[in-house]
Amino acid sequence: MSLLRQLLLSVTLAILVILVGATVFSIGSARQYLDTQLQAQSDSTATSLALTLSQPSNQDATVRELLVSVLFDSGQFRVVEFLDPTGRILIRREMGDGQQAQEDAPAWFSHLLPLQRHEAQRQVTNGWSQLGVVRLQANDAYARDALWTSTVRIVSLTVVAGVLWGLFVMVLMRWLRRALHDDVMARVQALAAREGDGSLPPARHVAIAELREVSQAIVRTHEQVRATAAEREAQIESLKLELNQDPVTGLANRKYFINELRRMLEQPGSAVESSGHVMLFRQCDLGAVNQSQNRLVVDQWLRNVGQLVLELLHVRVNPQAWVARLNGSDFAFMLPMVPGPVAVRVAKAVADVLQAQRIALGQAGLCRWRMALTDYASGESLSQVMTRLDEALMRAESAGSDQVEYLPDQEARIRVAGHVGGEQAWRDLLRGALDEGWFSLSLQADTSAVAEGHERMQGTLMLQEPGAAEPLSGYLFMPPAVRLGVSGDCDAQAMGLGLNWLATNPGELILKVSLASILHEGFAENVQARLAGRPEQAARLLVELDAYGLVSHREPIMVFARVLQAQQVRIGLRRFAEQPDALLYLHELKPDYVRVSGALIAAQADSPGARHLLTALRETAREIGVKVDLEAR
Repeated sequence: MSLLRQLLLSVTLAILVILVGATVFSIGSARQYLDTQLQAQSDSTATSLALTLSQPSNQDATVRELLVSVLFDSGQFRVVEFLDPTGRILIRREMGDGQQAQEDAPAWFSHLLPLQRHEAQRQVTNGWSQLGVVRLQANDAYARDALWTSTVRIVSLTVVAGVLWGLFVMVLMRWLRRALHDDVMARVQALAAREGDGSLPPARHVAIAELREVSQAIVRTHEQVRATAAEREAQIESLKLELNQDPVTGLANRKYFINELRRMLEQPGSAVESSGHVMLFRQCDLGAVNQSQNRLVVDQWLRNVGQLVLELLHVRVNPQAWVARLNGSDFAFMLPMVPGPVAVRVAKAVADVLQAQRIALGQAGLCRWRMALTDYASGESLSQVMTRLDEALMRAESAGSDQVEYLPDQEARIRVAGHVGGEQAWRDLLRGALDEGWFSLSLQADTSAVAEGHERMQGTLMLQEPGAAEPLSGYLFMPPAVRLGVSGDCDAQAMGLGLNWLATNPGELILKVSLASILHEGFAENVQARLAGRPEQAARLLVELDAYGLVSHREPIMVFARVLQAQQVRIGLRRFAEQPDALLYLHELKPDYVRVSGALIAAQADSPGARHLLTALRETAREIGVKVDLEAR
């Protein structure tokens, strides 16, 4: 049975039940009303007759009989009686079967809906003495006729209404079937034939609210069908992501990251749609973390770090953002269509999350994160982008900075002058510089507080390749030098250049030495050999060390410091605020000065710990004769 037939049948049954119920209730109400009226008529007539017979003028037997006969002849009562006080019938008038008028109501109707027998009696008195009792029984023939007539009218009206309703529903169903065919079936068939492409035929019954809603739903479905291909692609990408997950953290793995980055670089589009940024962050002390913590704890820690970064990206960038784990210690994520200022802010927020999740490594302090950020654009090769990331990460590692190292493509082209070509290119460049002596020093006056009263310069190692437009600073080439294991040779070159400058110039010179160089085998002996025989220049040389190295590699740093101090070279300590544990070893190192960054100075206004740390540093420095430089920057 069709849906329309079921609807017609259900509505017809409902209307039929309503009409039958209304008929039954109406007839019942009429019957109850007639019963009430007959009883009221009997009571009032009995009362009137009793009052009439109680009058002294009507107490004659002839008059009483006449009054009873007149009331009986009205035809409203079947029985009229007058009884004496003892119950003996004095006057009785009763309607026989032949005396009843012809009734309209059939016998079956009277049997089906009988009326109650309505009787009434009243006492007839003369003062305080009782003369008798009047008893009446109402004639219900007229009431049954009225009830029958009313029932016939109600049933006829109900049948006519039911027939009219049935005809109306049939016409309505035919019209609705035609409207559904025109506005629904035809459009759905067109939708299926076009498979979501093209346009649909116009709706013919737009004035009908229900069909208009159905038409709108079909249009929306049409749009959804047109987007099915894109949704399928998205589902495929989602499945690919699930199949390319890191087993420990649940993040995407290196394969997925490389494929997605390559796809972004190869996809066509506008400059905005096909560009973005990519961030790489590395846990530098993962080996030490694994040694100091249980493996399950480390895995859970890595998962928490990944989830925190992922949640941050969902809030700050896009709910569809993802993070990949490239290897044991390297993580990365992409920021498609994100401009530089926004990308830097997101990277800074990620850096804050990473710094807050560091694990203590005993006396070496907290584990370190190094972070790099670069941009990408459609048309670039994957190796170019990854090389910029690698170089930025090397710069962050060499500088010991916990800030995000941002190296955009434009800066890389201008400052690196075409030398960003991977480790082999760096290896060739650095080997040529060491063999041919392409290094020089860039000097800048030291204006810090610890230099007051001294003519002191700061030296930065520079690399000038023949034919290059401009030299590269150590800030650019020292990270790959550390990675390639030649940082010690480069720092030794800086030491020799510094001594040569001191030989021909007055004043003092500050040189920075990287931790990787100090840890390099033979570096201390090389420096000692360069300083030997040049006491006058060595006395005016200051070597600046990183506070992190003093805590994490105390013994090698102390050995190197003793070599320098034996040659009258003074020592400086930088980045103390990032490694306050170095305070424990100041008395052993006995540096000439300690530099404290402006971050600690700014924090002392709100941090009691920062104030106590500065106080402890000043007192310790005063006791061992060390100067403190509170950098404003």
